[in-house]
Amino acid sequence: MKKIFAIVLAVMMTAVLCVTAFAASHAQTKISVGSFLINEDFESGELNTDLFKAWSGYKIEGGKMHLGHSNNWVESSPEFHTAAAYSNYYATFKIAGAIRDCYYGFALRAPEGEHGGLMNGGRFGVPSASESSTGIAFDLYGAANSTLGEQIGITFCNGGANGDAPAVAVNRPDGFGDGSEAAFDVIDLGSVITVLINKKELATIELSGLADGVYTKATVFDPAGSELGTFDVSVLAEGSIVFYQRNNYITVDDFTLAPAEIDENPGDPVEPSPTSDAAIIAIAAVGCVALAGAVVAKKVK
Repeated sequence: MKKIFAIVLAVMMTAVLCVTAFAASHAQTKISVGSFLINEDFESGELNTDLFKAWSGYKIEGGKMHLGHSNNWVESSPEFHTAAAYSNYYATFKIAGAIRDCYYGFALRAPEGEHGGLMNGGRFGVPSASESSTGIAFDLYGAANSTLGEQIGITFCNGGANGDAPAVAVNRPDGFGDGSEAAFDVIDLGSVITVLINKKELATIELSGLADGVYTKATVFDPAGSELGTFDVSVLAEGSIVFYQRNNYITVDDFTLAPAEIDENPGDPVEPSPTSDAAIIAIAAVGCVALAGAVVAKKVK
């Protein structure tokens, strides 16, 4: 099944699709997606060091990347991240995490090649003195007695190594948070980043005040387009994608990444998909899938 999915997705991506994304205003914006830069299902059992880096406390087993696989709380917060820095891309991946009493998540725009992407995993909005506050962290699961409770935390780097960091908590989409594997979409268009969980929009982040490769302002919007807050930040114009855990363990699977840009000639407006809150990829891709159907059928026979 994984191979069939990979072939279909590869045909779709290399065809340079026009897909629909929500900007902060929730006006529909069509984007063009190019060929894969990363298409990793972890079936080889070995870490592709040209594409990814990992710190201690990981293993690849059963076609998945495992972080903190000791089945116990891991203070060192094992980290797995892309080897290169990116912006203007469309990425997908899957995460599963045990429901325990601590945190796990991922970060965007972390410094390339640095052990800093764990952000403030474990302390929503309050990085410790021993950890650099880098990138934009998405704490997907928080301790029941934490600030997060049953929400997801988004925390921004503000250039400091400790103290309070700009942060906002957002509601979990329905169906997420039970410990089962969830699918994520990240649409990073440089100054606008949209994140979806199981095809349901989590939040859109609008970055501004770009100077010397760093954005200095960030505004967060919920799926309805309501502003949740504007913050002074220090977020890189491009950075690595990081996965971290300070929980029990998490798994990461089916990581894809391709360059994306706004389609300057989108043609007729695309109606929102009734099957997806943010109308990501589902409807616009149908034509390409149909066109590629014969090729795919031959490949999987």
